[in-house]
Amino acid sequence: MRAVGRKHRKSQRVALPPAARDAAPPASRAVASRVLDVPAQVLEALARSGPLEGVPDLRGTRLFIGGFVAFFALIAAGLVAAVMLEEDWSNARGNEAILLLLGLLLFGALGGGIWYLLRQFPRVGEGMLRIDADGIRWGDPASPQVVHWREVCRARAGFHDVKTEFVSSQAIVKRLVFQQVARGGEPKEVRLPLALTVDAGRVLRFRNRAELLRALLLHLATQPSPRLRFDAEVFIDAGIDPQTWAPMLAPRRWMRLSSLAGLLPVLAVIVLWPMGEHMGWMVAASVLALVAGAGAMGWFMHQRYPGLQGVFEFETAAGAAS
Repeated sequence: MRAVGRKHRKSQRVALPPAARDAAPPASRAVASRVLDVPAQVLEALARSGPLEGVPDLRGTRLFIGGFVAFFALIAAGLVAAVMLEEDWSNARGNEAILLLLGLLLFGALGGGIWYLLRQFPRVGEGMLRIDADGIRWGDPASPQVVHWREVCRARAGFHDVKTEFVSSQAIVKRLVFQQVARGGEPKEVRLPLALTVDAGRVLRFRNRAELLRALLLHLATQPSPRLRFDAEVFIDAGIDPQTWAPMLAPRRWMRLSSLAGLLPVLAVIVLWPMGEHMGWMVAASVLALVAGAGAMGWFMHQRYPGLQGVFEFETAAGAAS
């Protein structure tokens, strides 16, 4: 069977575009993957469902925008009250020019934020996501981003072709990452928020997000050739059992709790650090505490969910990636 599988995958690579073949890592870099069969009934249900369209949560998005408008307005009102705290304005004497400049800048920023948010109200719902047998489209309906399943390829480096990442400097949510290679082009990374929305001011969330995310992962698992390698954490973040493709919320909740617990040692170092001690030692202790917390978190997840580690690949019931 293993020889047959290698022969089948070799024949598939011949049909790939040159850029896609180059994107596949050498065999010497490969790591052992756990190959799972995608249940036939899951694939049949996906085929029967046809194209899936994201259903925007209009009420939730409007409440989200309205909440920020009220928050900014409350800050502005609080600043006005603070400036007028002294009836004789004694707190402003000698600093009139500085206070005026800071006040104008701050009120300009708050006013600009409120103006931008109010402009978003008529555009609520102007975000789309569509998944069909050809590919995925998302973003602005007038000029959506498009990825065709036949363009998805293996990563040139690393052990995962489909993974999740969290970059705090660019986003406050995790993103799904996979590789795309256009005809005659170079492979590039596609980063899609796990929330499946790219503009919270237009669409805060899709009401059928779980169904959309499941369909997206199923297409990635069964459409591209050669087979893609999934980081097990993808399924923890998505809340999907990779064996049955059924909802699986418990691992995601435990990972969040264990992540918070992993930060407790760092918080303890910061709070209990003796006054007057060198800050460099505190930073070093915080880093060590963070590493210890992350190690404890990984150990806990491995003990509780021993089957959700490593790398996964998928086959259809016929024994080959479709």
